[in-house]
Amino acid sequence: MALLIAMAEIVKIAAPVKGGRSPRSRLVTTAMIIVLLVLLAAMAPLLAKYRGMPQVWVEELEAMSQSQPAPPAPDVKQTVWVNRRSGLYYCRESKFYGKMSPGSSMLQETALLKGFRPAQGQSCR
Repeated sequence: MALLIAMAEIVKIAAPVKGGRSPRSRLVTTAMIIVLLVLLAAMAPLLAKYRGMPQVWVEELEAMSQSQPAPPAPDVKQTVWVNRRSGLYYCRESKFYGKMSPGSSMLQETALLKGFRPAQGQSCR
């Protein structure tokens, strides 16, 4: 608080420069800087507390992914229907197989290599 009063006195003493800002606007600017510094000082312990947390979170996610069984490998030799406009492909069992245009049929492996994604979110089995 004493620092704020001292800064206010300094701003009062300083005369405005021709074409410069008034002492009042300098006081407001100074007060805003002081408030920001106080907030930063208040947040410093929180920042220090959570500094290592992202690494902990990454380790926990890696442990979770290793504990889950891997899904069965897709049969990449199946023929799928790709929709060039949407970038999705459809399995033979889908009601949209062969009906979406513009589209064509190709192997699932080729569709995946060209960047197409499965429409139902899972590769054909």
